[in-house]
Parts: sequence; C-alpha cells; structure tokens
Amino acid sequence: MSWRILCESADLAVQCLQAAQQIELDATPSVEDDLLATAMQQLSRGEPTAVVTLTLPSLKELIELSHAARGQPLPVVLALPAPEPRRKRLLDVAGDLGIVALSELRPLTTALALLGRGGQEAYGASARALSVADRARVKPGLFSGSKAAGQLVPVDAGQIGWTAQPDTGATALGEARDVAEALLALRAVERSTDVLAPSVEGIDPALVLDVIFGPRRALSDPASKTALAPYGIPLPVEELCASPSRAAAEATRIGFPVRISLASPDLRIWDHPDLSVDMVDNAARVRDTFRQLVALAHARLVGETGPGSGSDARVLGVLVTATSEANATLWVRATPVPRAHVAMELGFADPHGRAANDSTLLMLPAPASAIERALRRLQGADLIFATSPAQRKARLDAVRDVLLRLSAFVHERREEIECVELRPVALLMDGSAEVREACVTVSDCFERSLATPTSPSPQP
Repeated sequence: MSWRILCESADLAVQCLQAAQQIELDATPSVEDDLLATAMQQLSRGEPTAVVTLTLPSLKELIELSHAARGQPLPVVLALPAPEPRRKRLLDVAGDLGIVALSELRPLTTALALLGRGGQEAYGASARALSVADRARVKPGLFSGSKAAGQLVPVDAGQIGWTAQPDTGATALGEARDVAEALLALRAVERSTDVLAPSVEGIDPALVLDVIFGPRRALSDPASKTALAPYGIPLPVEELCASPSRAAAEATRIGFPVRISLASPDLRIWDHPDLSVDMVDNAARVRDTFRQLVALAHARLVGETGPGSGSDARVLGVLVTATSEANATLWVRATPVPRAHVAMELGFADPHGRAANDSTLLMLPAPASAIERALRRLQGADLIFATSPAQRKARLDAVRDVLLRLSAFVHERREEIECVELRPVALLMDGSAEVREACVTVSDCFERSLATPTSPSPQP
C-alpha cells in the first residue's frame, strides 16, 4: 500500500521521507498550502491519508478531519511534532475522534506500516520473540499479548517487525520506542462512529428559555442551576436566602451543619473561596456568617472596576446548602463545537489538582469507554477508580451521567449558550455526585435576533 503524507513544510517532507526509507515504507510526502482541504479531498476519494503539521489544529479542524474519515477502510493519521503545551490534549481528543494521533515522525511511519498490513489491532500482539530489553520498551503499548493479533519480532539493524502469521515475512516497524508510541496511538483510537447525541426526554423548553433569555451575560449560580435543573443534573439541597433571618430558618429546616456561600454573578466561589463557609452548626452562626459574607462581598466589589462594581454590584444573598462529604471534586467546562459535538474540559478542582493543571479534554457524544479513558488520563484518577469494583462503577456512572446531561443541555442550546462551567462537581462518599456551583454564559443570540429587521407583512 502506498501512503501520501501531507506536510506543512519542505523540511517535514524530507524528514518523513527519511523515516519512511529506514523501514522501507512506500510513502510519498508532499508539501501542501492547505493541509485540511487537501486531506478532505484525498479522503473523499478513499485514499489513505496522513497529515504532518507543526501548527496545532483547532478542535473544529479535528472534528472535520474525523468526519471526513468516517466510513473509510483506514483511519486518518496525524502527527504533531511541535512540542507545545496544548499538544497532549489535542492528541488525546484526536484519538477520541477516531484519528491515529502521534507526536513524532518515526512513530508516524511505524503506524502507517502497521495500518498498511492490516495491523490496526497490533497492540494486542505477542512480544515473546523480542529481547528482554525491547519487550520492556514496547510493553506500555501492548494490551493483551496474544498471537491472534500477530507477533512482534526482531529484524535487522536492531529494529522490530510485526507479522500476522508466524510463517509470513515480518513488516519492519522501527525502533522499540517508536513502536510503543505507535501501538499506544492505535490503541487510543475510538472506533465507535454511531454514537447518538445525548438527549433528555420531557424537557419543557420554556422553563429554560425563561431563565436564559436576555443579553449576553454570565448567569448567577442560582439562575444557572435553575436552567440546568430540568435536565436532571444532580444538585444539592439548598435555598437562596436574601436576609439573615431567612438563612437561619432555612438552615434549621435543612438540618445542621450547613454550608453558607455567597450568591453573586460577579463573585464566583471558585475564584473567591473565602466567600464560602462550611460546617456552620447553629442559627446564630448562620446569621453572623450571612452578614460577614455580604459585607466582604460589597467591600471586594467596590474595589473592582468595570461592570458589577460599586453601586451596581449584584449580591443576591447567600445559598444555604446541606453539608455532604466528598471524596474528590472535579471541574467541568462545556463548549459547543461543530458537527453536534460538545467539547468537555475537565480536571480536579482541589488546590493540588489546580496547581498541577491536572485536566484533560473530551469530545461528546462518545461511548462509555471513551469517557472512562478520558478520566483515566487524569493524574489523580486513583481518587475515582482506586476503590472497590462496585464503588468504581458507581462513581464512573455518576460522572458519566453528569457529563451526558450537561452535553445534552449545551447541544440543544448551542445557539444561545457560549459555555457552561461546573465548579466543583463533588463525588460523594456514597458514589453519587452533586454540582455545587454552576455558571451558564449566555451568548448574544437574543440581542442579534431582536436586532434583525423583520419583513413587512404582505398587503392584502
């Protein structure tokens, strides 16, 4: 099989040709001005396609490339050799979209050699014929080690080859580290292409429209939760209170201890954690906490500049929330992207997770396996999965349910919504989840629709 490798520059084309020659791969690199358009045309003709670029593609470009490759016998292969901070996320999400995504050129040619010989599932091959050192190097890319998926064998010049049958010639793949990366990329490819967009039945659109209708703005936490509630997103037991006495009464009704947090669209608790107090255990402390938080918020807003400062500051009161113990806390940011997809950024919301930037990117709709794979990419994944099988399943189901319901909301309201942030999503000790704070950012859709002149009614 002959591969045409579309390259961003002449230097990349030369390097691709050299890498292909080292393993005797039949490949023709070419320099293209518009990589995406050329790749689309090539895929439309059913030709095997590989793309190499130093310019990181946008999510929209990845989605379009993935969509063009659907129904093709071979997936599209992408290499991003630019060592930029965002590359890891893009490689992960490319795999979720069905693209074989690699970080270097030699693993790219290794993946092309495997795909050309039908080795899409070579990550399940046996490596017993390799030396101990090479077997250790390729082990991260292997899954099961069965001869049914072929064998990895040593070939000349210290290279590794792959053969589907013991009595057939081996296809040269390259050095062990390149083989390991190529196998990991093939293993990460999501092969499900018929995943339906998530939806929630029985939603009354008027309930959501009444909340989000208006100019471009970020909704307060209570308003955001009101918009999300019809979609069944799990919310804590809480009440918005505009006076100290009401806060004390609601805390008594909910049951002590409670959490008292400021309610304001201009001061988010995730940016101002001192505006939330946990374990308030009596009515007198509730009233005192109310006054302290409101006074602190007004003082902080007066010092701000721009909208929401001084006299026009929006302080709605406080939220009185039932206290619940969490095993871990996540943050989620959902944004609508083309082709009915929703981009989900998620990570750990605790101080350690934020300091380490422990986060990943996921594209929905996606099967359950892709959601679990995205969660396992987090460095602190053991906080979710290192439990008993029953608890692990309950937590995974709880997170997946929140993500699917959130993506249904964003997808169905993609014209009116810019993004939705949930900070934090608390994973409770019983395996359930609750969204403690939410922010829905409304676009200028309604302003634009009102500004559009209407056609005059025809005269009888």
